[in-house]
Amino acid sequence: MRHGFGRLRSARIGVRAAAAAALVISVLAVAGCGSEPHAAGQQTGDLNKLDTGGYSTKPQDPTTSDPAKRGRILEGLRLGNILPLGFEIDPMLAHNGSGAHVFTEPNSFGGYINIDHFADDARGFVTGFATSAHPSEDASVGYTLTNAVLIFDSESSATSAAAALARSGFSLAGKRPETLPVQSSQHPAAQIIWAPVEQKLAAWDPVGKLVIFTMIDQVENYEVERAFGISPEPAPLTLADKAIDVTADRLNGFQPTPSDKLAALPLDPDGMLRLTLPRPAGDQTSEAFPGTLNQHGMLHIVANPADYRALFDRTGVDSVSDGAGFLVRTRDASSAEAFLDTASASRFQQRIEPPAGLPTARCSKYYGPDDHAAPFHCYVAYGRYAATVWSQQQQDVYQRISAQYAILANNN
Repeated sequence: MRHGFGRLRSARIGVRAAAAAALVISVLAVAGCGSEPHAAGQQTGDLNKLDTGGYSTKPQDPTTSDPAKRGRILEGLRLGNILPLGFEIDPMLAHNGSGAHVFTEPNSFGGYINIDHFADDARGFVTGFATSAHPSEDASVGYTLTNAVLIFDSESSATSAAAALARSGFSLAGKRPETLPVQSSQHPAAQIIWAPVEQKLAAWDPVGKLVIFTMIDQVENYEVERAFGISPEPAPLTLADKAIDVTADRLNGFQPTPSDKLAALPLDPDGMLRLTLPRPAGDQTSEAFPGTLNQHGMLHIVANPADYRALFDRTGVDSVSDGAGFLVRTRDASSAEAFLDTASASRFQQRIEPPAGLPTARCSKYYGPDDHAAPFHCYVAYGRYAATVWSQQQQDVYQRISAQYAILANNN
């Protein structure tokens, strides 16, 4: 089993397999790697001996300087908590291709979708959430399904945007490939385009104020056709129809927040962010979600969601927040320790000494094939919480995990 409890993978819609592989960040293989179980309550940290550097050591109520934008991000996270995982659309899609990805700006919706005229094409756009998956750990095998939902300020805006975005089409290496329109009998309102040479299909289906976006990138077919001159496969319309159906079913009952109410969305409804080590200003160590996700939403982040669903169920994970690391809330203290027994184990990580004053921390240095992986990771449990931090520097990762532990210990 692999997981993404380190630096999040960059999430660009529709990135070709070779590029996507280069963007994978800190994806760790953890199944059957000889984890070392820790009994809950054996030892505790000594707050007087912790080196926390300049990091906060007390819980802090989160604030924002831009409530309107933060509201759009929180609305996007609401989508992430309900949208289907790849393997729920097609059981073959066992491996996530990107992390949780809220997007409020067109450049975040880029990749191979033409966004040159996004501001005009998508008038009334509020926010969105995207996820992707593929059948193999090797993203060059099979195909990649990208699934997203965009929220608009009105039904008319959504309908207009679906048509306009389809007209703008794809943009590959500065050129626009030839595309053909495709009609779905199951979704007659959907705007669908097919690029046969590139083996890419994209669909925009307006549903009320929402647009369901589905893109299928048949990476392996494209490479075979390019290498051997084999005729391109037909458009994968059946899979697109299924993705739209499953997504639309999940959206039943979802009510977009009125635009004038977005700024009032609660920033920290579960009290998780106040317990999470804040990311320092200018920190570029992750492209993470700025908020909290529930158990289902977090499964968009991890590499192998089916495996992690079992772990989350077993340990009662119900909320995950992000700051200078991840904070996971489990059922109880023993569940937090059990969670870390799996999350901290990796055949690519070599255990190193914990920081002074924190003997319960599990720290390691990464020795593996991913050049983008953060070299240092530390994990610790406190009560029902399990924390993960990472850094380029050993001293910094020690200070981060020490500060995160202190925040939890100082929560009165």
